[in-house]
Amino acid sequence: MALRSFIINWVIAGILILGSGNLSTAEDITFQGLSKTESGDLVTLKGKLTRPEGDRPFPAIVMVHGCRGIVKFNDDWAKRLAKLGYVALQVDHFGPRGIAEACGKSSLVPFSIRTQDAYDAKAFLGKLPFVDRSRIAVMGWSQGGITVLSAVSRTNYDSWGKSIAGDLARREDSFRAAIAFYPYCNGKLDDTNAPLLILMGELDTWCPAALCQANMPKEKAANEVILKIYSGAYHLFDSEGEDSVQMLGGGVKHQRLSNPEALADSIVQVREFLAKHLK
Repeated sequence: MALRSFIINWVIAGILILGSGNLSTAEDITFQGLSKTESGDLVTLKGKLTRPEGDRPFPAIVMVHGCRGIVKFNDDWAKRLAKLGYVALQVDHFGPRGIAEACGKSSLVPFSIRTQDAYDAKAFLGKLPFVDRSRIAVMGWSQGGITVLSAVSRTNYDSWGKSIAGDLARREDSFRAAIAFYPYCNGKLDDTNAPLLILMGELDTWCPAALCQANMPKEKAANEVILKIYSGAYHLFDSEGEDSVQMLGGGVKHQRLSNPEALADSIVQVREFLAKHLK
């Protein structure tokens, strides 16, 4: 077991070393959103920007957090992405709206609103001189993974309820690629407007892998959709130190459990998928 853990950690470290050199410190930023607050004003969104060293136009990733907001393992992914040569923008959907978390309360910030936030973040990145606006992807976890599906699949977007005003007028300016960690696949995945990678845990009871399997394209789609299911892995398999068990009514047990093997492989999957579609 100790040897296996050492090998996994060595693989992860090696992946990071392959990236570019020193990183800029994550920067707190604000940018204009197109959805409205309860007062009727346009929302001012917040986020954390991590970038590689240098001024050349880099590809970029819009990062969409889960129900607890931006947490440590999201920061870890931002650093990995920057090491691999991507500008990473973590969007804070909750702070600007006075919400601490939305676990079991996704209606506090509906997925249509979160999807708009993701497109607003894409627009913001596209104006930065060190970002190549033609190479921007979206990547999310759990509720953020659902947001990713909503951002690239009209069927999934519509399945979560009423659309916001304007009905995502900028959807024609689609993301170049999309990655969803353990999303709830609420609709068919044969209408994506970007290549999509889905990473799931076999034992996830929050967002069952079987649901994504059932909604995979039955025929060749316009864009590839890849589903990878990790044997023996639970929800939040890539979140080191975030382990927990939650008991619900009727004896239902939801487990969040980090999985070093699944994490190491997911880093490889993300690296190769982004290199294929963004580099």
